[in-house]
Amino acid sequence: MSTPALDTQPLRQDEEKRTPDRSYGYRRGRRVDALTAAAFLTPGMLAFALFVILPAVGGLVLTFFQWDLFGAPRWVGLDNIIRLFGDAEMWQALGVTALFVLMGVLPTILIGFVLAVLVNTKLPGIAAIRVFYFAPMIASAAVSSLIWVNLYSTNGLVNQALSWIGVNGPNWLSDLTWARPALVIMMIWGGLPLVIILYLAGLQRVPDDIYAAASLDGASKWRQVWSMTWPNVWGTTVLIAVLQAVSFVSGSFEIALIMTDGGPLGSTQSIALYSYKVAFGQRDIGYASALSLFQLVLMIAIVVLVRGIVRFRKERS
Repeated sequence: MSTPALDTQPLRQDEEKRTPDRSYGYRRGRRVDALTAAAFLTPGMLAFALFVILPAVGGLVLTFFQWDLFGAPRWVGLDNIIRLFGDAEMWQALGVTALFVLMGVLPTILIGFVLAVLVNTKLPGIAAIRVFYFAPMIASAAVSSLIWVNLYSTNGLVNQALSWIGVNGPNWLSDLTWARPALVIMMIWGGLPLVIILYLAGLQRVPDDIYAAASLDGASKWRQVWSMTWPNVWGTTVLIAVLQAVSFVSGSFEIALIMTDGGPLGSTQSIALYSYKVAFGQRDIGYASALSLFQLVLMIAIVVLVRGIVRFRKERS
């Protein structure tokens, strides 16, 4: 005896009425997420536009004007840019900036790499290094500069340490020979925390298997570091080189301003410091903007140069 088929159509309609629209809930959730993200991002984006984008655009526009901060700006076209190439003090500041980069970037990379390798090991007493290597990042550049001014003073800790080995230390920040190296040492110290952190992140991606294989082949720890670890963090090294080059170009401003004010005889006056003095010492905002634009072009050139070196290395390999 056959069972009559049941009509389930009314039951389906009742179930659809009771079941909420999932697509509507999904769209509503996405809308809430977007509004929440906008609420969190808007203050930061407004602050970035107000304190970074607008001053940058304003500085670019002022390059084509002559302005003394009080009167009305006067259009001068490309005069400020042309003036750059005939300014002997600008060329001296460019040379000082280049020396900062050449003297500081490579030692920062090498010292930071060695310290990162040490921090990444389990040697006795390494916990103390892990605490102190981050200290320069905690203090501001102004505070760090004042600390180093005291260290470099005639009766400071540096000269006292030299006197223990029978060496009479110079007046570091007033000596034409030693003022620039003294600032470079301080900037290297200030740049090491970021370098160590980046190298530590890069070291985590190096597989342990290659060290085990190297140990079986009789490679020493020193050989493993420079023949295996160093090539495997090449990408991190390129990133650090770019960041440190830009840092030594722009970050030398406040350090030199506080510690030496660009002296003696302009030996520590970088382009950034020279631009500051032109803007607020000579009240020539237009030319100071041109100097800042030139510094920006210099930093872009450094990035392009490093990218070219990386591309050339990849093509050869």
